[in-house]
Amino acid sequence: MKFLFLFAAFAAATFGVRAQVEDPFQEAFKDMFELVEHPYIPQGAMDTPPPPGVPLDGGLTALLAAGAGLGYRRFRARQKK
Repeated sequence: MKFLFLFAAFAAATFGVRAQVEDPFQEAFKDMFELVEHPYIPQGAMDTPPPPGVPLDGGLTALLAAGAGLGYRRFRARQKK
């Protein structure tokens, strides 16, 4: 009999909570992402083109070649011992 009363109480509590909030996700994030004011952007800030990209190929290739040369030299030194 106790379990029947507990079950009825929990069922009533869950139905009561369900009736109050339909979608808790929508309720939690309501008006969170709406922009109230427009952000300030100085005049002419969007007119300038972005700076050119930095080429990494030359330096990266040289770094890889130097690392490979050093590794080969150490490999050959161990082979001679």
